[in-house]
Amino acid sequence: MGEGDAASMDVAERLTTRRRGLFRKVVTREAVGVGDRETVVRWLRGLHQEENQTVVIHRPWGSICVVADGRAPTDVMVTDGDRMWYAARPGSGLPQKLPQLSPDQVEHVMLDALTSDTPPRWPEWREF
Repeated sequence: MGEGDAASMDVAERLTTRRRGLFRKVVTREAVGVGDRETVVRWLRGLHQEENQTVVIHRPWGSICVVADGRAPTDVMVTDGDRMWYAARPGSGLPQKLPQLSPDQVEHVMLDALTSDTPPRWPEWREF
């Protein structure tokens, strides 16, 4: 994310994908300012109720997202525009392809990103 991309900073969004018929998918996008914590909490707590959802928080330092495919646990990733990391529990030896955070931990990290001037320091970030 470049410095001139101010329109995409300090925004939280939810993308929901639903199947319509055999081959057609419909994507719905909702966006709010990062100050709308109540909406972001609702989105995060509803992640496992839909087929495919992504919640993304865009900040000046980068973007953090959680991707859910209708079941727990979920993946959390952060990017600065050039590099990407995934969330892991500190000290975990699980391979990167396995989601490692509980729904409560996912919510904690994502909500921290709403107000933090830097990417959340917890959990342990491992580069893809």
